[in-house]
Amino acid sequence: MNKLILIISSVLLIGAFSCKNESEEKKKVDIPTENQEEKNDDDKEPKNEVVYSIPSPSEQYDLLRALGGEVDPTTANSLSNMSEYTSREKLAMNFGVYLSDASYMMRYDQGKKVFLDYVSTLDEMGQELDITKVYGEDLLKKVEEIGADSEKLFDLTSDNYLTIYDQMIANDKGAELSMILAGSWIETMHILFNASGEYEENFEIQEYIVDQRYVMENLMGFVSDYSDDDGVKQVESYLIKIGKAYDNLDCKESSLEVNKGEGEMIILDGGDSCIFTEDSYKNLKSLINQIRGEIIS
Repeated sequence: MNKLILIISSVLLIGAFSCKNESEEKKKVDIPTENQEEKNDDDKEPKNEVVYSIPSPSEQYDLLRALGGEVDPTTANSLSNMSEYTSREKLAMNFGVYLSDASYMMRYDQGKKVFLDYVSTLDEMGQELDITKVYGEDLLKKVEEIGADSEKLFDLTSDNYLTIYDQMIANDKGAELSMILAGSWIETMHILFNASGEYEENFEIQEYIVDQRYVMENLMGFVSDYSDDDGVKQVESYLIKIGKAYDNLDCKESSLEVNKGEGEMIILDGGDSCIFTEDSYKNLKSLINQIRGEIIS
């Protein structure tokens, strides 16, 4: 089996997009620094690594806010539903849902009490999932030091998100992580669609949703390696349905060119350029709402 590496990153999603026209997408891709290359050379682990780049919800909501999205607390899954999640599969998927919701709430300055409510809920669910405890006295001390500073609470949410995933990778909990990642991404998609409104109401956010197909492909790649797990089979089936819905985008092909950007950045110009049709937008939005409803019910 190949060694799997999960990178929580927005590398595939940062781009310069034109508004509704036929201009080509530009996708920015990180180039490893010399230090990174030296570190890889010294690494004695097998080199048959499979790398999946998946943005954290914090990164997603940073961009959502920049695109003009506004907070709607009713969009998040109610924390009172937590008691309904008793199976391993439901716990894992909704752990991901609540991670996404926590990042969303903190990005939009919902305050210290909301943050602590999510900390308590995720801690309880994490213990049920046998995930190493990452919420404890140290975190609470940090919260007290931060006080009501929303930006620092948001950063703390991001840090703990990454800590959870690092620990799960280190402890061979790939199946549970797959379900958490899928639940988190589907919840993020639900929130993005809610922010984008009706077809063509907020074109920039809808363009960003189009680019989520890259995240879905990377997520599918990671998830598929654990598809012998019954819970993972369920989330894999969700991603397959979403992938088929993405196939109905209106896409145009153009040649791919590689250009040098600033510093150690290259820019890939061209490739597929896709937009929603009214039907494909409505169908994908409906499918996301349906799947999300199944996850949180």
